[in-house]
Amino acid sequence: MSDPEVLRHDIDVNGWPAVLSAVVLGTIGVLSFIIQPGIVQAYVTQLKLDEAGAVGLAGIEMLGVALATIFMAAWGNRLNWRHVVIGGLVIAALGNFASIVAPQGPAFELARFVTGLGEGTITSISFTFVGLTIKAERNVALYLTLLLTYGAFGLWYLPQFVAAFGLAGMFGAFGVLTLLALATARFVPHGYDAEEMINPEARQLSRALLLVALAGVLSYNLAQGIAWAVLFLVGVGAGLGEQSVADALFLSQILAVGGALSSVFLAGHVSRNGAIAFGILMGAASIALLVGRPSLLLFTAGVCGFNVLWNFVLPFILGRVCDFDESGRMMSFAIAMQMIGLGGGPIIASHLLDGSGYRSAELLCIALFLASFVLLLMPMRRHRALSALRPSTI
Repeated sequence: MSDPEVLRHDIDVNGWPAVLSAVVLGTIGVLSFIIQPGIVQAYVTQLKLDEAGAVGLAGIEMLGVALATIFMAAWGNRLNWRHVVIGGLVIAALGNFASIVAPQGPAFELARFVTGLGEGTITSISFTFVGLTIKAERNVALYLTLLLTYGAFGLWYLPQFVAAFGLAGMFGAFGVLTLLALATARFVPHGYDAEEMINPEARQLSRALLLVALAGVLSYNLAQGIAWAVLFLVGVGAGLGEQSVADALFLSQILAVGGALSSVFLAGHVSRNGAIAFGILMGAASIALLVGRPSLLLFTAGVCGFNVLWNFVLPFILGRVCDFDESGRMMSFAIAMQMIGLGGGPIIASHLLDGSGYRSAELLCIALFLASFVLLLMPMRRHRALSALRPSTI
C-alpha cells in the first residue's frame, strides 16, 4: 500500500467534494443509531423480545461501533483512509444483508455486531475529518443537519415501514444505501494530519486533566446512550400510542437541526464554557420531565429539549476538548469516548429494565449528565487560567 504521507494532499481536504463526502458518509454510518429508539421498539414488536432484550440487542451493535472507533483512535492516522472507508462500507453492508437471513439468536446478534464494526469505522473517519477541517463549526452543522433530517423522517415513518416490510426490508434498505455510498470514497483523502491544523485556542493541559476531560465526554455520552435507547419505550410505557411517540421524536429531530445550526451562529459570540454548562444541565432537566408517566405534552417537551440541547452542545464540547491539547489528537480520542458512551449506554440500560418502569435508567441518565459537567468543569477552568496567562494572538 502506498504511504499515506505521500498521498495526503491528493485532494483539497477543505474543499466541498471532500467535506460533502464526509457528511454523507457520517450519515451512512449512523443509519441505524439515529433511529435507534424506533428500532428498539421494532425489536419488541417484530422479534417479540422483552424491553431489556431489545435494548441489549441495540447495545450489541453499538458495541461494535465503539470497538471500531477505539481502533481508529489508536491506529487511524497510520492507515489509508480511503481504503478503510471502503472496507467499512462493505462490512456494514454485509452485516445488514446477513441480518436479513440470520436466525434470531447468536447469529443475528453477530450480524448486528459486524454491522456496528463497519458503521463505527465510517463514523470515526467522517466525524474526525469534519471536526478537524478549517470551518469545523459550519461543517459539523452540515453533518448534523443531514443526519437529523434523515433521523426525523426515519423515526416518523419507521413504524409504518416496518409494519409493511418488516425488519428484513429495513436491513435491506440499509445495506443498499451503504453500498451506494461507495461512490463517495473517491473524494475521501488518503490521510489527514491533525497537527497541520493551527488551533490558536489550544493550551496544553496535563495528562491527568486530559483523562478527566475524556471521562467527562464518556459520562455525557453514556447519559445520551441510555436516554436515546429507551425514549420510545418510555413514551409507550406512559400509555402514548406508537405513532404519537414517533411524531414527538420526529418533531424533536426537526428542532434539533435548529440546535445544531444555532451552535454555528453563536460560536464566537457566546462563552463556550457557558454554552457547555447550559447544554448539559438543561439536558438533564429535559430528562427529568420524563420521569414517571409523562403526558404527551411533557413527553414531547422532554424529548425535544433533550434532542435540541444534545445537538446544540456537542460541537461546543468537542471543540473545547480539542483546546486542551496542542498535538491535535484529542478529537479522535473524544470521538472514541463518544462512541463508547453511546454504545455502553444501551447495554447499561438493558440491565436496568425489569418491567417495572424506567425510573432507574432515567435517574442514572440525569446523574451521568451532572457528573459530566463536573468532570469537564475542571479542565475548562485550567484552560481558562492558561489562556489568561497566554492570550490568543488571533
